[in-house]
Amino acid sequence: MGARAINVVDPRVARPTHALAVATAAASTALLLLPAWQSTIHTGVSSLLFVTTLYLAVRTRSHAATDSPAPLPQRAVWLALVSVVAIYFQLLLGGLVHDSGAALACGDAALCRSAFRPDAHAAALIDVMHRANAVVVAVLLVASSIVTFRHARGRVGLRALALAAPLLIAVESHRAGAIALLATQVGVVLAGRNANVAAMAPLRPRLLVDLVRLTKPRITGLVVATFAGGVWLAPVGMARWRVVATLIATALVVSASNTINMFLERDQDRLMERTRGRPLPEGRVSPEAALVLGAALAYAALPLLLLAGNAMTAILAAVAFFSYVAIYTPMKRHSSAALFVGAVPGAIPPLMGWTAATGRLDAPGLVLFAILFFWQIPHFLAIAIFRADDYARAGFRVLPLVASPRATRFYILGFSAVLVAATVLLVPLHVAGAAYMSAAAVLGAGLIGWGLAGFRRAAERAWARSLFFFSLIYLTLLFVALIVDRTLA
Repeated sequence: MGARAINVVDPRVARPTHALAVATAAASTALLLLPAWQSTIHTGVSSLLFVTTLYLAVRTRSHAATDSPAPLPQRAVWLALVSVVAIYFQLLLGGLVHDSGAALACGDAALCRSAFRPDAHAAALIDVMHRANAVVVAVLLVASSIVTFRHARGRVGLRALALAAPLLIAVESHRAGAIALLATQVGVVLAGRNANVAAMAPLRPRLLVDLVRLTKPRITGLVVATFAGGVWLAPVGMARWRVVATLIATALVVSASNTINMFLERDQDRLMERTRGRPLPEGRVSPEAALVLGAALAYAALPLLLLAGNAMTAILAAVAFFSYVAIYTPMKRHSSAALFVGAVPGAIPPLMGWTAATGRLDAPGLVLFAILFFWQIPHFLAIAIFRADDYARAGFRVLPLVASPRATRFYILGFSAVLVAATVLLVPLHVAGAAYMSAAAVLGAGLIGWGLAGFRRAAERAWARSLFFFSLIYLTLLFVALIVDRTLA
């Protein structure tokens, strides 16, 4: 492959360095009899060293390409970036499977159904994670190869990389093959950006703060609190380390969803007064950095939920992540029904907490889900009324922009009434008692009364804003009542 066309790697730099890293990791593992987790860390560090060396090799040579061809379309680079993250975590999982002996954990080799039992062994969970991610990696690589090949006309090196990835999937030989796959996608990213890699923005002191802001810490904290509520209310206790690990994993998957949501809506955020100061619209963080951060957080969260929780909890988290990122976020620009789709991932965390403790889906957990689902409708419609001009500028089809004000108020009142009815169901299910019932009745009456106040002729933005804040107070006090009632009981 011609260096002028692709500028991928200088073998004098990359190969000896990575070979030394791999040899060091292998030697230390074999000679020192390191445990599986330490060996996995060695694999991860050596792979990061390889990626870093590959990047440096391209960057040091890119200044010579003054008449280099145009970069690839953004979607090709983004697909390759996500593939890099997926392959890297597959490397880690593959190393963990090999070094822990997890490859022999599944008696039914085809489906590994034993991993989906509540008492599943950690080795079976590790093995099923490795298998599932192999499918994800294959899909991403095929998609990346197709997009890259189509847009790399006249660039022999890039087309060779695009063809190499699916071939390597077919002949993949575990770590060596995964490293080669990693190289193809890093090469696509760097060649796709072309000489622009040399002009990337330097690190800034506040970069870490901006990356944290992408995760929407306040929203993440609220969601983690609802997950903790589900764990607290469950009739089965959890080991302390499992509680801490699942809380961390939930925070990671919510942070991943928020980060990728900001990545996908960065153009709309520039148009809204409420969001134009975020890191992506202001250019303080690149879209590529946000995409990699979101993908890495998701990949770190789901295995942790599977190991510290169970398969049911991890599946619910994956459903919440996918529905929020792949369905709700793009749907907001096309249909006001996105409100009901978006309420699903927002309502799943307390159900995740319940299943993490119990290992099953049952009525109390589903009622917790219903409470959060129905609560989100009046909560969001209130802010949609208050911020209607903002949503209109961004092109979001929220209900107040496509329906009459009176119809929107009926939605608020109707779903508030259904919400209050759902909160009462926790009493006959023996999750809560009389103290909670009294608090739920008082809070519910207040919420319905606030909804009725919206039908006054003078009610508009000020009423919607006050309803939005009251809905936050309502949910907080409802969960406080649950905790107090459970403590007294």
